[in-house]
Amino acid sequence: MGNQEKVVLGFFAAQNYEVQSLMLGKSLRDFGGVLADLPVWIFTPEGQPLQGQALEALQDLDVDIIPFPIDYAIKQFPFAGKVLAAAIAEERAEMEDVILAWHDRTGFIHQAPFDFILPKNIALAFRPTDIANIGAPLDAPLPEFWHKYLAHFSLDAETLTPITTAIDQVDLRLYVNAGLLVVRPEKRLLRTWADCLEQTFALPEFKAFYQQNQAYAIFMHQAALTAATVMTTTAEEREVLPNTYLFSVDNFFDYPPKERPLTLDQITTGRFHDFFALPNWQEKVIASLGLVDWFQSVLNYGPYWPEA
Repeated sequence: MGNQEKVVLGFFAAQNYEVQSLMLGKSLRDFGGVLADLPVWIFTPEGQPLQGQALEALQDLDVDIIPFPIDYAIKQFPFAGKVLAAAIAEERAEMEDVILAWHDRTGFIHQAPFDFILPKNIALAFRPTDIANIGAPLDAPLPEFWHKYLAHFSLDAETLTPITTAIDQVDLRLYVNAGLLVVRPEKRLLRTWADCLEQTFALPEFKAFYQQNQAYAIFMHQAALTAATVMTTTAEEREVLPNTYLFSVDNFFDYPPKERPLTLDQITTGRFHDFFALPNWQEKVIASLGLVDWFQSVLNYGPYWPEA
């Protein structure tokens, strides 16, 4: 691998999410095969250091924990921390001349993620969103939200190339899943993403949508990401990752049968939502006993989600 093709795994973490961070970092080290030693960069808000036993276990995995400054006003907005951290990570990746695989912190890796090594002509590898949500249907007039969002950046709806959602199999105009983005940093996609969100999140015309339906606030970061994607890459420079990447564990049985693995042991990367908060997750998980024991060993460090 020349330096051009070196890959770093990066993600955003914060206080009380140490166990999630440990699960993602340790899963790469334990299951990543020939890619188990990829550098791991964890970005945390300045002045809020990670703590506790899970942090000690994380530091034993030879990861870089990188504090960064974050503006309080935007930090309160859904998923903004992840977006702003992505921009900082991309800048660092460009300086170090590496490909950045930016994964949700609630992730888990169970095979060598070879698709993180992008082909020469590819600038972005990503997954479709799981479900349609606020996405724009392909075969219908452009919804008002998207009309306004694209107009803000003088983008044409035709730039949103077709995509099919992973779980409900709906054909949409491009709508990029923010859970896993593998980027060539010189394209500045992640920095453009942060710019798009910062420019639009507080505008009155979008706040009106949040008031109608909270989903617009929750998924505003994915609208910003979709705009940034068409601003920085061509359709030919994008690649959809296989469905073994960013598999949504909580939605195991919602996937069409042909789209889901027989067990979690077969996925390359996945992510959890509330799964480990279920009191009987061990009975619900479709995985080998060895993998269930491995999950439990990480959860012995504390709760997966901060306790309310």
